[in-house]
Amino acid sequence: MAEVLRFFVQYEAVLYFVLGLGGILYIYRFWLAWQETSSAVFGLEREASRGRLNQAAIALFVLLVMAVLVFVMATFVATSVPAQELLATPTLDLSQLVAEAVTPIGGGEEEVILTTPTPLPTVSIDPASCIPDQIFISEPEAGETLSGIVQVSGTVDVPNFGFYKFEVARAEEELWLTIQAGRGVVREGVLVESWDTSRLPPGSYVLQLVITDSAGEELTPCRIPVQIEASN
Repeated sequence: MAEVLRFFVQYEAVLYFVLGLGGILYIYRFWLAWQETSSAVFGLEREASRGRLNQAAIALFVLLVMAVLVFVMATFVATSVPAQELLATPTLDLSQLVAEAVTPIGGGEEEVILTTPTPLPTVSIDPASCIPDQIFISEPEAGETLSGIVQVSGTVDVPNFGFYKFEVARAEEELWLTIQAGRGVVREGVLVESWDTSRLPPGSYVLQLVITDSAGEELTPCRIPVQIEASN
């Protein structure tokens, strides 16, 4: 189950894009079938066009159901599952670990060569993307250490506002987990009433606030780094 939820969380945007393309295609087919049905003169012709109309309508209904399923899984079901089950565990790459190469150099002695590990990629953070009075996380502050239940405050107020999402990811990977979403404008108020950080393994994380406008376009997210430690 966790693997399925992780798939929905990681590829949510891609799934919406694919479903959107399918919706455009079948809306066009539905329109064509409607035109054919309206202009059909003979009974067989009208029956065939109605069949194509029904097929297009069923396809649109299925795509709508799938879009709702993706939204529910990524926004509601995923947030009810312990986050450590959704955050992928980094796969060990032996080429990135510190390795010891033992090379004989004569006289019974050996030379030990330590290789430098390749650093893991990190989530990019641009402080300029956090704009007061528009998209801003005021609490917690960047670099703060969190534990237990915390409250998240800030501002989401932009022209043509649609909705916002508050998400978290490990600092070394861009697998975002949605904590909460909302459709109302917030000005220096509470974005998340109570977030249980104990459901995440201790470590370095990045919080991001994402706003999607009324046209469905995601704006540049506001991101801050935090540390999460185990609750006492």
